[in-house]
Amino acid sequence: MVQLLKADSPMTGETLAAKLKISLATIRADLRLLTTIGVLDARPKVGYAYQDASILPAGNEALFKTAIAKILLPPTEIKLTTSMEEAVTKLFIADVGSLYVLDDDGALVGLISRKDLLRASFTDRDTTLPASIVMTRMPNVVTVTANTTIMDASKLLLKHNVDSLPVVQNPSDTHVIGKITKNRIFKYLIETLAP
Repeated sequence: MVQLLKADSPMTGETLAAKLKISLATIRADLRLLTTIGVLDARPKVGYAYQDASILPAGNEALFKTAIAKILLPPTEIKLTTSMEEAVTKLFIADVGSLYVLDDDGALVGLISRKDLLRASFTDRDTTLPASIVMTRMPNVVTVTANTTIMDASKLLLKHNVDSLPVVQNPSDTHVIGKITKNRIFKYLIETLAP
C-alpha cells in the first residue's frame, strides 16, 4: 500500500483496494494504523496520501522497536476434534478473528480464521465435522516470538494479510504463549501516542 501511495497520491481506499485486488474491508485496519502512525494522511473526499513517517514526535522511534511481549493477548485455542459448530460458537463468544488449533500435546497444528469458517458454512452444511478440515496447516502459519518488535510484527501482518499471529517461545517451538493482532498494535499505538 505504501509503495502504491508513494508513487501515486492521493488515492481513495476503494482505488487502493482495487489495485491490490483485495476488498476495502481487508485493508481498512491497515489504513487506520498507517494513518495513526503518520505514514499516511487521510483527506476526506480525497483519499489517502503518503507522508514521511519522520513526522512522528521525537523519541517515538523506540516505540516501534518495543518487543510485542509487552502487549501480547491470550490465544484462543481449540482442539483438532472441535466441531465446526463449536468453533463458530467459540470464535464469536471470544470475539476473535481466528482460532489456533492444537493437537493432544498442545502443539500448534493450524489456524482457522473467521473467513475459513464462513466459507465452510456455505459449502458444507454438516456442522458436526471437525473444524480442522478448513484450517491453514503448519508450516503455512506464520508465527513470531515474544521478542519480535512491534514494527516487525506489523510488517508480517501486512505482508501476509492476516489479522493475528501466534506467538511462540522460540522459532522452533510450536507451543503458543500468546497472540498479536492488528487491532492490539493499533490500540497500543493510539494509547502511547495520544496526548
